[in-house]
Amino acid sequence: MNRRDALKQIALLSGGALSMSTITAVMSGCSAETGTAGYTPQTLSSHQDELVTAISELIIPATDTPGAKAANVNQFIDKMLTDWNYENEREHFLAGLDGIDQTSRELHGSEFLELTEEQQISVLQQKEQEAKNDSMPDTDLKPFFAMMKEYTLVGYYTSEIGATQELEWNHVAGRYDGCYPYNEVGRAWSS
Repeated sequence: MNRRDALKQIALLSGGALSMSTITAVMSGCSAETGTAGYTPQTLSSHQDELVTAISELIIPATDTPGAKAANVNQFIDKMLTDWNYENEREHFLAGLDGIDQTSRELHGSEFLELTEEQQISVLQQKEQEAKNDSMPDTDLKPFFAMMKEYTLVGYYTSEIGATQELEWNHVAGRYDGCYPYNEVGRAWSS
């Protein structure tokens, strides 16, 4: 599977077109670091990084395969915000991230990271509903939660964990035998 095929599948999973920033980043090789030792977010604060980690893990939780946290999706998102997003995209995403805590306080009286998993899911469901209802007609920006889902899916499925354990992609091509007997092939055809 090449990057283009991965992007097509991710677009299908996310239910729509991917942003140009995301496509450009992935086609240029943007990915999370494979190890977490010594990782320091560049754009996200430590609280925002924890928030992104928690939200992405709720979007793609660990089941019989590793989830978004294990795939370092938070690092991918930080790299997207730092290196690939335009300033207005970055500001929009960070404002939406701050809105998660605001909604959490309004609905449950605490910040998102202090809530139970059920309460966190209810906050995200509200944000998803807001994203569906708000097409943002005056701008080309996606609603925050749509961006978060896009970045989570792309970060996960372009990671080694997502590609090899979830999609079960084997990057080794099949056996090539240039001297295969023609009588064992049968009829030959060309396109």
